[in-house]
Amino acid sequence: MAEALVKDLIEEERSRRQARRLAVREFRPRRALAGLAAALAVTAAGGIAAIELLAAALHSGVHPVPGMGALVHALRHRPWRDAAVRETAAAIAGCGLLFLLAALPGRLRGVPLDGADPRLAGVVRRSALRRAAADAALAVPGIERARARGLGVLRRRLIVRAVTHYRNPANLEELVHTAVAARLDRIEPMHRPLVDVRLGWRKD
Repeated sequence: MAEALVKDLIEEERSRRQARRLAVREFRPRRALAGLAAALAVTAAGGIAAIELLAAALHSGVHPVPGMGALVHALRHRPWRDAAVRETAAAIAGCGLLFLLAALPGRLRGVPLDGADPRLAGVVRRSALRRAAADAALAVPGIERARARGLGVLRRRLIVRAVTHYRNPANLEELVHTAVAARLDRIEPMHRPLVDVRLGWRKD
């Protein structure tokens, strides 16, 4: 009995990991255009270099690629301290940085939902998740206004700003936190954000 329970738990955890990988793969931007541009540029540069190296290995005095003769002549007669050489090196380094950025994965289009079925994947928009958190805060008695922020690139936590007219709110901040947490439990995001409730007082 215990062994079967352990196997079921392991299988469930494995299915959850597969579902998370599916959600991340499905809803992450492909960046196909950036990858294609980088691949074409690298292929062109590699082809030109291969042709020139083959011509040099065959001791050919002619550069097969148009314009390469003038470039090689200019590089041979310019010192490393030359401004043009430094600008060219900076441009090449910039292209390399762009290639690196193109290879990095894009930002997920929303917040993936948790699930145990590896064949299904769901996502909720960050704006919808913020609205749901604000609605949950407004459902708490005594809260007049509520607004949610966060879940961005630099701000990972969910900040809920609530306003009450109570001069002595007692545990109202804790009640708002509990209500928002309960709403998140119903939505079930894959990566649960930290909830930061900031309660303000407004005079009638």
